[in-house]
Amino acid sequence: MQGERRNQTQQHQKAQRISLCMIVKDEEELLPRCLESVRGAVDEIIVVDTGSSDRSVAIARKHGAMVVEFAWCDDFAAARNAGLELATGDWILFLDADEALDTAAREQIRSWTAVSGCDGLFLNIHNYTGSGQQGATVNPVLRLFRNAPEHRFTGRIHEQIAAAICERNPEAAFHVTDMVIHHYGYQTVIVERKDKVNRNVRLLQQAVMEEPNQPFHHYNLGVEYLRTGQAEQALESFGKAREMIDPAVTSYAHLLFKYEVRCLEHLHRWPEAMERVDEALQLFPEYTDLMHHRAICADALGDTDTAELSLREAVRQGPPPAIFHTEEGMGTYQTWYTLGRLLEGKADLEGAVDAYVEAVRAKASLLPPLYRIFRIMRVSGQEEQIPALIASRFAMNSEEALTKVLGILEQSGCYAAALELLGEMPHVSSGEPRERRSVAEAFLHVQRGDWRKARLKLETVKRKKGLFASLASRWLERLQWIEGEGNDGREDKEGKRDRKERQGREGQEHKKGQQNEGQDSFTLWLRQGSQAGGGKDVLTEEESGLSGWWKSAAKGNEGLEENAGEHTTSEKEHTGLYEGWQAFGLLLEGCARSGRRQELHELIQRGQQVLNEADSTMITGSGESLAKERDAGTEEECRGNGEVDEKADVKNAGARLPFPGASDTLLGTNCIVKGLISAADYHLAQLMSDTPQAGAGKRQRHPYWPVVQHIRLELPGADGFEG
Repeated sequence: MQGERRNQTQQHQKAQRISLCMIVKDEEELLPRCLESVRGAVDEIIVVDTGSSDRSVAIARKHGAMVVEFAWCDDFAAARNAGLELATGDWILFLDADEALDTAAREQIRSWTAVSGCDGLFLNIHNYTGSGQQGATVNPVLRLFRNAPEHRFTGRIHEQIAAAICERNPEAAFHVTDMVIHHYGYQTVIVERKDKVNRNVRLLQQAVMEEPNQPFHHYNLGVEYLRTGQAEQALESFGKAREMIDPAVTSYAHLLFKYEVRCLEHLHRWPEAMERVDEALQLFPEYTDLMHHRAICADALGDTDTAELSLREAVRQGPPPAIFHTEEGMGTYQTWYTLGRLLEGKADLEGAVDAYVEAVRAKASLLPPLYRIFRIMRVSGQEEQIPALIASRFAMNSEEALTKVLGILEQSGCYAAALELLGEMPHVSSGEPRERRSVAEAFLHVQRGDWRKARLKLETVKRKKGLFASLASRWLERLQWIEGEGNDGREDKEGKRDRKERQGREGQEHKKGQQNEGQDSFTLWLRQGSQAGGGKDVLTEEESGLSGWWKSAAKGNEGLEENAGEHTTSEKEHTGLYEGWQAFGLLLEGCARSGRRQELHELIQRGQQVLNEADSTMITGSGESLAKERDAGTEEECRGNGEVDEKADVKNAGARLPFPGASDTLLGTNCIVKGLISAADYHLAQLMSDTPQAGAGKRQRHPYWPVVQHIRLELPGADGFEG
């Protein structure tokens, strides 16, 4: 008898069918990803189209969907229910076009529906905001429920299904699964294009007018206000909702309290925020997000000890239980990083480094903690210990990891550590990989201001007469300009005369070389002053660092063999990072790091002159013309296109600028600002050095050493955050 019942149960389990129900309007960009994500996971797809004017309907039908035309009436529940009427599955999965079912969930979903005795299953929605790189909020949401005629959505917006399920079965059971849905709809570009916030506010205001005693409407309206930074309006809406609910039985009560705290933080009403978070913790002691925010409030109130204790309690708790809506990293990497910043403020740099290490361990792809670790160690005079720390605390077992760390070290000004890490890499026998690594080392020496070592590396590359010989030759001339400028105040007349004669001879050789290699306008600008140049701008703002070089510099002979087509290319594809403003920035950095004030001052003055000339060009020419100037070829090419007059005028305007890409005033300004910051850091470092009055074997710090150290730690610079 039991065996027969078991067979019947198994037959019933196999019969469980899943219907995907969606509503769409003009979703041709996002819909394919959504429908592909459920391939094999559902048995039928029903798409309710509310008036698309693009290819959404065709895309849905291509994926085998039944399409239902529905006249939009400002009611999401009505549109959802139109699809439910046609669903034949035993279970209903509902998604939006800007969502995608996680790969693991696609494999698991049938197992969940087959064995579950529940009426509904919660899936974890990972909401990506901003650029999509800042992490995600994680919300468990009821997205999979049994199909029944009584199960229909309610709510003009933020429609709900749970109430209908519980009304049909007061003893209905629900389960929170570990399945994930990715939601991209609140990324900035999508929100702006679809004007989602204004639409939501309008519908919620209408819902509040129709049902003023429905707390969920007030809560959701507050969420939209908070999303747009209208903290006062949000706080008012949240307050109305809180007065109407019983926190013990309201599913979103924990979120309502947290959002109230966030509003008060935004308004800098810290005592009230602290009072509210403590009240909320009495109700939801396991909600790690609240403990994290308690630390933020305590720190703002000047109670750093309470802040530290709260953060340590949050990491002890870890992520909150699955029933809570949370933010990715609460109780793990976000909390560890916040603790690190707090400990920095308390001058506990060793503790801060430990916290940052834990943050990276919690999320290996996280960059900001690495930037802080490297800056702390450089500022505190422990840069030489960075390679050992990396070896002992991090797993560097992939080329990607090495590339990431080298780039961060370079951007953090830890050039010596980067050089040591490069030196510990497997030996490269010969050829392009070896030359590439030598060039990378040379530019680290340039940024350190160690001109002699940079010259030795570049001279070796030049003698090889390989792919990078011309690049090395140009940079040797640039270093000669730096070294020549630095000697002007110390040479006697005979030495100056000899140097000028040598430069004259080299100048003649340089001009001859230009006939074969093309004009190096940046070097000419250094040597001769503002010299007209031309060519295509090869550097974008996003590429304004050396990190693009590290991936190839880190490769050995195996990498060359595996990607031969990628690496055996023309020199032009390799040298863009070292021309124009990028070259200017490297020289500025080297002068700042080596204390060459005269050369630094001259470079900044000349850079400002170029920016002024570029501004003049912007005034005299339209933005479209300047864009054409960047991509313009020779005058003959212009004539071939029948646009001689227009492009020739643009070419003449661009010729006033001394080197390719000089019109990129944003990049130029960034280079000058970074140079000034590096100079400030160098001089502050001198204040932190041991005073010469200290006796043998004794250390005597400047009396303001802690303050100076804090200033250096907080100087603007790369921090790993995007946007």
